[in-house]
Amino acid sequence: MRISIESKTRIKIIPETEHEKENLESLWKILIRCESDSKVLCPVGSYIASQDDGANFVIQDQ
Repeated sequence: MRISIESKTRIKIIPETEHEKENLESLWKILIRCESDSKVLCPVGSYIASQDDGANFVIQDQ
């Protein structure tokens, strides 16, 4: 999966495998709900590329 930083307020997540496409679609469906309030993805803790294997986020109500 690639992440492209489009601007200071916009990123693009680009899946590279079928599994990543399925996971991104699932995330999209969790965050964007037409029948109820959308949710937001908020960072948790810190991320240091040389020390961490990934960044952590929590999904919160808007």
